Amino acid sequence: MTSTSTPKPIPLVSALIDKSRLAWVRLRAQLHPRELLDEPFISTMRGMVLLFLSSLPFLPLKRRLAWLAAASRRFETEGMLEATQGQLQPWLDQDKAEVWRRQQIGWNRYLYGFGIKDQRALTTSLLLKEPGANGEKGVLYCSFEFNWMKLIAHHDARRVLQDYLLVGASSWSPSDPAVLANLCGLSDDPLFIGISHESDIAQYQLFAPDIQPLPLLACDWVDPNDFKPLPHEQRTIDILMVSHFASWKRHWLLFEALRDMSPDLKVTLIGRYPPGRNEKLLLEEIRAFGVKQDITILTHLEIGEVNRYQCNAKISLALSKREGSCVSVTESMFANTPVAMMDDAHIGARAHINTSTGRLVPRNNMARVLSDMIELSGTYNPREWAMQNIAARTSSQKLNNILKHYSEKNGKPWTRDIAPLCWRYVPRYLDSADKLRLRPGLEYLRTHHGITLQEFVSEKHASTSKVVSIKSKVEMPAAAGQATGRRSP
Repeated sequence: MTSTSTPKPIPLVSALIDKSRLAWVRLRAQLHPRELLDEPFISTMRGMVLLFLSSLPFLPLKRRLAWLAAASRRFETEGMLEATQGQLQPWLDQDKAEVWRRQQIGWNRYLYGFGIKDQRALTTSLLLKEPGANGEKGVLYCSFEFNWMKLIAHHDARRVLQDYLLVGASSWSPSDPAVLANLCGLSDDPLFIGISHESDIAQYQLFAPDIQPLPLLACDWVDPNDFKPLPHEQRTIDILMVSHFASWKRHWLLFEALRDMSPDLKVTLIGRYPPGRNEKLLLEEIRAFGVKQDITILTHLEIGEVNRYQCNAKISLALSKREGSCVSVTESMFANTPVAMMDDAHIGARAHINTSTGRLVPRNNMARVLSDMIELSGTYNPREWAMQNIAARTSSQKLNNILKHYSEKNGKPWTRDIAPLCWRYVPRYLDSADKLRLRPGLEYLRTHHGITLQEFVSEKHASTSKVVSIKSKVEMPAAAGQATGRRSP
């Protein structure tokens, strides 16, 4: 009887296969189509093609207007924005703006991509003021583009805006111009939309006078009372990154830098996995970049738990190349934790990075800069700067002053101020008594306009938290590159 056995792989071939696979994982982590398309030259060229196509009279109007809106998102120079405005403005006038809603331009992304087709309730929204006597309008705070589309698709937005001034917070920079166009022509008052980056002001002006940019970022509403910072000499986390694990968040930049940093560092990542990403892919990247430090990965934590980690970190990271305002940056500042942000970042909170709050970091010197920041973390004063400039009560007062000034300037009644708000994962009342005081106003909104503001319960209400602790120095096989770790329920 003859026995057979599987031949053992040749060591040299096996090593080459392992190296090739790890190289592919590193390359895959670094390549992201969104970043390539957002490069200024490519973005501008795409915009010019879309602008040309939108001018072809033999094409369907719906398609032309969709391309025109998309083109406006691609330009940043004054000349190209003016050219776009010349074509866009005639379709925003009172008598023509209805075409955006009648032909449902830009709707499909939200009806099906965001799943709002059967969702009438508004999320991440707050009633700041109820309507009053003599035509005094209330104030409805409604954040993110998908909620604005709910107002348009499922409710009588024109009638709603007869009772309320709308204050919005955008989710990205720049915002979706098709949604902004859908909001035009609905009210004699402008819609006050917060920016996600200083450059958004120029984009919003394309939709004037219907859209008025608010010089307030979505990250400017943090309540300092939610943070109890530890003295820096007592902090046990060297590097903290709070961010979901999408590839465009660029965790790989941290993994790359860690190769040239002390192996004794304690690193914590907090987030959640979006579609297409999972724990296996993240662990593969950690192994592929040769990380030798201990890394703890936490998912689906309550916001209070996240805040405690922020108060126990020496430095915090924001590594995206482009996103919205990034609330975790200002949360870190109120935790008195300096923030390292990449020097190529198009992030709203970049405006708040200064010598007191953190540093802008070049990739080619990232390891050294992060090491210096960890060593000197106690010499920064991010909380003091944030308290003076971007605390939730300060931002609420700024918003109130803007709305009050607009009303009084235009002869409209303003006898009561708005309820101050803060962001704590979702917008909430800064003073708990306002929730009870405005309950009749919420009932009026529901019975007269059919609008319910859905209250956020908790992060764990939707998902189970998970901890992965990676002991890179001890548990990582020399060449296998397989994910190992210790999990707790």
